[in-house]
Amino acid sequence: MDRQLFLTDLRKYWIENTVPNISDTNAKFLVDLIKISKTKNMLEIWTANWFSGINFAIELEKNNGHLVTIDFSPKSQGEALENFKIAKVDHIITSILWNALDEIPKLQDDFFDFIFIDGMKKRSADFLNLCLPKAKSWAIIIIDDVLKFHDKMPTLWTYLDENKIKYNILPIDPDDWILMMIKE
Repeated sequence: MDRQLFLTDLRKYWIENTVPNISDTNAKFLVDLIKISKTKNMLEIWTANWFSGINFAIELEKNNGHLVTIDFSPKSQGEALENFKIAKVDHIITSILWNALDEIPKLQDDFFDFIFIDGMKKRSADFLNLCLPKAKSWAIIIIDDVLKFHDKMPTLWTYLDENKIKYNILPIDPDDWILMMIKE
């Protein structure tokens, strides 16, 4: 199985079917962060159509790592599980179907090296608040789409300011900037 060819086919599918997903540029940047940080345990909030999870899992596999991904859509999760099998990364992915706001608290504290938040934008502050105890010290936390959906995230900006959380906004793509922080 040529994983890169499979990812190219998935990308074509999501473009043709207007499935929201991270861009190739974002995927490469995030995979590079996984590689550089030698991430072992990663949490992804919102699986979407599997493109990001497969990209992450391919790199995590090299680190003997594991990906926990949460999705609220049975259709998305079913497709994701099938594609994880095809890409031969299903053995390092735990896919949880349910509301992330209910599932994140059930995860182990001080466990994840990397957290990628790409869920419902208006709930970004809630996701971050729930994820912080789950992140190890010095974990990388990324929130996607902070430029494109800035107006849908007003509570995120308030939460960051009120809690004096340091972060950077990185213009990885022209319309798809990310927020990056390191848990101290």
